[in-house]
Amino acid sequence: MIKVKFIIWTIFLSLVCLNCFPQDKKNAVVLELAGKSFGYFDISYERYLSERLHFGGGIGMSGRSQLYYNGGMFNRYNFSIPLYGAYAFGQRKHHVISEFGTSIQGFTGPNGTLSFDGQILFISFGYEYKGEKFIFRAPVYLAYVGSNEFFPPVMPWFGLSFGRLF
Repeated sequence: MIKVKFIIWTIFLSLVCLNCFPQDKKNAVVLELAGKSFGYFDISYERYLSERLHFGGGIGMSGRSQLYYNGGMFNRYNFSIPLYGAYAFGQRKHHVISEFGTSIQGFTGPNGTLSFDGQILFISFGYEYKGEKFIFRAPVYLAYVGSNEFFPPVMPWFGLSFGRLF
């Protein structure tokens, strides 16, 4: 049900804001530290549909460990794939931004196999500076991690983003 609501809101916001504001730079590459991938860092590509609305996707690194498997050793890499949308409130260089999306969690196994073991839904609110060629963001995330023994079902998270418009 949550996925259906997410798709409906995404389509609605896309249709409403497609031609809200003309702009020259419609793409961005963003490096985020401890952000929406819920790992060490992620690198994302963003496509702006309007001055206020953009969608993005990327890949993030969560960790590396050495594991033993059938008498051999292999490196296991934990990664995530954040898929998200964002809306900026305000037309100036300094404004509030909200992001919403999911981060698909995965890892590599022996012989380079890929496995996916869940997803984390998130929403964020924070500060964004958007200049002519540079983006800086400082969002606070609320991530739904579900019921577990260690964390509450909704966990706060903080990230820092640096990006380049082109």
